[in-house]
Amino acid sequence: MSFMALTNLLACLILWVLLSFALLGLGKYLTRFNPAMPQLWWGLLAISFVPFLPFNMQQHYQALPVALYAVSEHAEQVKLQTELVARSSFSWDFSVVLAILMVIYIAVTAKKLMRFWHAHNVINDLLAMGEPTTFTQTNIQTVVLPVNCSPFVSGLWRSKIALPKCFVSLPQTHKNTLLYHEMTHSLYRDHHTLFVWQVLSCFCWFNPALYKMQAALVKAIESRCDQKTITRFALNKKTYAQAMLWVLKYCDCGNKQQTGVAFASTALSLEDYKQRLTNVMLPVKAKTGRICLGLILNALLLFVVSSQLRPMFTPSEPNWAPPLETYFISSHFGHISQFRNNKAHAGSDLVAPKGTFVSSVATGKVLVADSQTLPSNYGKVVLVQHSNGYQSLYAHLDQTFVNKGDWVTVGGHIGTVGETGKVTGPHLHLEILHKGKKINPLDVIKVN
Repeated sequence: MSFMALTNLLACLILWVLLSFALLGLGKYLTRFNPAMPQLWWGLLAISFVPFLPFNMQQHYQALPVALYAVSEHAEQVKLQTELVARSSFSWDFSVVLAILMVIYIAVTAKKLMRFWHAHNVINDLLAMGEPTTFTQTNIQTVVLPVNCSPFVSGLWRSKIALPKCFVSLPQTHKNTLLYHEMTHSLYRDHHTLFVWQVLSCFCWFNPALYKMQAALVKAIESRCDQKTITRFALNKKTYAQAMLWVLKYCDCGNKQQTGVAFASTALSLEDYKQRLTNVMLPVKAKTGRICLGLILNALLLFVVSSQLRPMFTPSEPNWAPPLETYFISSHFGHISQFRNNKAHAGSDLVAPKGTFVSSVATGKVLVADSQTLPSNYGKVVLVQHSNGYQSLYAHLDQTFVNKGDWVTVGGHIGTVGETGKVTGPHLHLEILHKGKKINPLDVIKVN
């Protein structure tokens, strides 16, 4: 792996983290319109991957403003200059660095997963210690735990409601409130949602925005559960709020349920509970349409912007152009003839009158511009380095207009057609190399 490839990989990860934080801010704004919408955070997570989709709108619509072409060309020069510096300064293989980073990533991920699974087993052990209890209000398996913790729902394959030890001494209205709340969690599979997000956070531990999104997701889950429970079971809002306060006051909420969703979640702060109680007593009128519209518009905006800017900063083959305006091909790539001692032709011969201007096929930096560096058969030659490992070679020139170290832009004149070196007549011998390997010029350059 090259230094540039490794740098691009790390840059993409950093960009994803920064974009995730930006979307986190957007999500906090959108929750004004509906604080009880967990789907919002899944939507924002999906949007964070939009810039990395393989589809490029530039391939179908040439919508880049003319004024930006100069910027694109400059960005390509900067990228190429970075490649050349990296090649001279970091000549060794960076696969070793990548392997070390992968080992670190796998080790940290394994540690995170082990901690998560240990917490999962602790909860299972706690549930195994509970006393099975049957309630007429629900057919979900229910256990009363030997500790006073917040009620919660757990279980990947079969949902199970866990209740605190002091549950049996509660007033019947509080009992019903807690049961109905956890039944709603089970109905919406909220514990499964949280489980999936927590596993995702273990694999993406390098992105702290996901942990903040997870906390926001828990808030949305609890707010939705509050609203749905009150509406579905026709509960008194004041009684519901009293039950919530009772759990906060008498239960140990410092015992985190890593694989379940709790009535009193450790992901919520005191301010969150104040807001949650406010939403219970005075629920916000949901404006789901505005949230959906906001998500769609932001996804489209991010898609368009990334599609337009991607060619400016990752110009793989953005500006190939023919080296001559008028010509015909006398010998194709791979052609074998006695003139070349029965060796395959390494490029394409483009026939044009002597003195015809030869243009650079892409933006690049001149590496060779003489008749001594390369074999004498080439005559006067110009060799240009382009980005992404491409090089172009122009042989048998009559004149050269550039010197070693010069920058040339696509379409810029670098010389004229001639018949220097070993030739049978005036023509341009064009070669295209990619990472040191000669390829067919017609595979990358559209002929007229």
